[in-house]
Amino acid sequence: MRIQTLISAGFATAALTSASIPALAWTVWPDIDFEWYADVGRPLAYPQYVEITPAPRKGYIWAPGHWETRGLHQQWVSGHWVKDDYAEQVAVYRNGRTTTYATGSPILYDSQGNVIPTDPNAYPVDSARR
Repeated sequence: MRIQTLISAGFATAALTSASIPALAWTVWPDIDFEWYADVGRPLAYPQYVEITPAPRKGYIWAPGHWETRGLHQQWVSGHWVKDDYAEQVAVYRNGRTTTYATGSPILYDSQGNVIPTDPNAYPVDSARR
């Protein structure tokens, strides 16, 4: 009889709690401080930086100013131009002590040493080997 009373009290407590949570959560206006969320992690006394994005420059990418964590401190890095060398970087691979320059599609091998075809026509749609 004591266990049934304990279980009944537990259910009653759960019912009252679940009924009161929506009433406690309701507010007239969402009082969320979005600026606080945006400033999380910044130093307490940081200067406000305003940067004007310059006109596009051929062969370069504009990196806007941002905060970076360096060691234990945060530091403002102002906007700067970065050379757009994507094509050159894709073509260079570092293999330990040597550097390999890509001249075409790489040949891929599986764990048994078999060549993996990279051509989509090697895998027809109706193939059972897909």
